[in-house]
Amino acid sequence: MLHSRKYCKQYERKLSKVNGFVNIIKPVGVSSSVIVSNVKRITKQKVGHLGTLDPLATGVLPVAIGKATRFFDYFLNKDKEYIAIGKFGVLTDTLDSEGCVIQTCNKKVELEQVQSVLHQFVGKIKQVPPIYSSKSVNGVKAYDLARKNKEIALEPRDVTIYSVEAKKWEQEDTFLFKIHCSAGTYVRAIVRDIANALGTIATTVCIIRTKSGCFNIDDAITLQDFEQNYEDYVSSIFDVISYPKLLINQQQAIDLFSGKEIDFIGKNGNYLLSYNDDEFSVAELVGNKLRNKIYLYQGDLL
Repeated sequence: MLHSRKYCKQYERKLSKVNGFVNIIKPVGVSSSVIVSNVKRITKQKVGHLGTLDPLATGVLPVAIGKATRFFDYFLNKDKEYIAIGKFGVLTDTLDSEGCVIQTCNKKVELEQVQSVLHQFVGKIKQVPPIYSSKSVNGVKAYDLARKNKEIALEPRDVTIYSVEAKKWEQEDTFLFKIHCSAGTYVRAIVRDIANALGTIATTVCIIRTKSGCFNIDDAITLQDFEQNYEDYVSSIFDVISYPKLLINQQQAIDLFSGKEIDFIGKNGNYLLSYNDDEFSVAELVGNKLRNKIYLYQGDLL
């Protein structure tokens, strides 16, 4: 039986392709790239994460699938929230429990002392990244240089800490920190610097990312859950991207696809366009002229 071109296009689109975002809980000891590889294997699509986590960290790892990967820049500067546990009196070369102990200190620190210095780390601050980090040094990852015992001098970078709280943890000289910070902030470095302000040293022994942009740990799923029925867990681009939404007709869709601008009166900025009950594109409005920026539609315009 022969099918029309339109029917075949609709059938192909129905079969395929999932575009959107999934909120995965990354387990301890697994790299972010392993999660991405598995999501790619399951969906058979282009995939990318929206902010890496250290292998020993756990928590929220948002993953973009299909054409949602085009929104990496949208998430680049989204805020993050973490819970971290810092062990005072011991320092490792990696600033976490994976590294080798390079220094110890017998100085005892009380919770009140920790809380008394936290205000120094709220606001826009300069932070020196850990030498075991993905920061690039002349095109080489800092952790690759550190593993070869190369001398590394990383420049301080501007980060913003919106809030940091501390409370006593179960073990002696161990404290739990709740941190709300900008993208690009190193939690291990915050714990290190808090200890330095008290004249001692500390290593981060646990990191849990509880929020990344609009993705919250309460809504995250395991990779195993995703593999069992992945389509049920993918949030659409329209559900996640907060640009205003516009419905366009067929002629407008054809014009935009052809590179033309269409007239629209509204506030300058980005819009998510919908056509035929599906994501069509991200378009930018400048001076009452709307033009395509990111094309998303996978159906037939005719």
